[in-house]
Amino acid sequence: MIKLKFLPFEYALFGVLPKELNQKILNYLPVTSWVVYFFLLPFFVLLSGPAAIGQKADSIPGPLIRKSSLVVLPIVYYTPETRFAFGGASLYAFRWRSQPDTMRPSQLQLGFAYTQEKQVLIYLPFQLFFKNEDWQIKGELGYYRYVYQFFGIGNETLDMNRESYDVDFPRFRLDVLKRIAPHQYAGIRYWMDDYTITRVEEGGLLENGTIKGAEGGRTSGLGPIWNYDSRDKLFFPSKGYFIQAQAFFNRKELGSAFNFSRFEVDAAAYFSRGEKNIFAFNLVNTFTSGDVPFQELSFLGGNKKMRGYFEGRLRDRHRWIIQGEYRRIIWKRLGVNIFGASGVVSNDVQGLFSNAVHFTYGAGLRFTLAKNDHVNLGLDFAGNEQGEFFPYLTVGESF
Repeated sequence: MIKLKFLPFEYALFGVLPKELNQKILNYLPVTSWVVYFFLLPFFVLLSGPAAIGQKADSIPGPLIRKSSLVVLPIVYYTPETRFAFGGASLYAFRWRSQPDTMRPSQLQLGFAYTQEKQVLIYLPFQLFFKNEDWQIKGELGYYRYVYQFFGIGNETLDMNRESYDVDFPRFRLDVLKRIAPHQYAGIRYWMDDYTITRVEEGGLLENGTIKGAEGGRTSGLGPIWNYDSRDKLFFPSKGYFIQAQAFFNRKELGSAFNFSRFEVDAAAYFSRGEKNIFAFNLVNTFTSGDVPFQELSFLGGNKKMRGYFEGRLRDRHRWIIQGEYRRIIWKRLGVNIFGASGVVSNDVQGLFSNAVHFTYGAGLRFTLAKNDHVNLGLDFAGNEQGEFFPYLTVGESF
């Protein structure tokens, strides 16, 4: 019999971190610790047993969890925003005892990374299914110490205006969704980030005080969300659709330093030709209004929305993005992909149709790390219409 000694929750999670970082995170635990404890408990119980070294546990003793698996992997990735990053991550997939094998498994991920830009990322995303997938709870608890690039606001900002800034922020995100029809979920989303900007460049745009949010501040918002999800797989879909629509309201009554709203539709479609050829498409429309800080403006760039531009290289109140990708499995765990994207940001809706359109494109390789869930390690090379090229070494697909 294995005897477990449970340390106080705060120490068990954050005892290895610097004291000042501990306190920053713990300031937010009174509100969320009961939620986090529920999510983390089965994860840390499992880590006490043989599955912690990557073995599959087909029958976990106890009344709650049955068939489960745990994958623990080192992290090495590269993006233009981080350069090389190193760390570790684990993916715990399981089904509650009453759930059949035909259901998608609930998943907990726990990761830590440190980058060449001296960034620290600690994150726990989760997705839980209950009652034959009638209820779905997903979100993220995290802490980030990050270095971002800022080029100004607008669709035609200049590379010569580029400046960097440092920011620390805890993050809490939670979606609670109820199935309302086949493949359809509706519910409530709550997101909170608390930005503390610790460094800006002397003489830059952020220092002169004209940019909203340049002094940091908390964003805290709530709103309705609707999902349509008919994908056959979560990490590497070969057919089906995913559509998410949300209306999001950041209000001072919810603890936000800013009053603003966001409306967004993010849709993806997947088609296969045979077993090895997959075509994926993604459309994003985002509209914001009110007192929007620059960190929350709609943006282009990053490894999810238009690879080939720095994350946030172009940002403004509104945006549209169209992405397309061809994915081919060429041999066992090895695959290739070709992709392209276009997008626009604008201060007004009319500008979405009249501003210059930006383009990115590229190709990459895929290696399957986990065959059951088809989780891929990807190496992409992406460029933009200005002739810049960037490498991306990441886990998972962009959409």
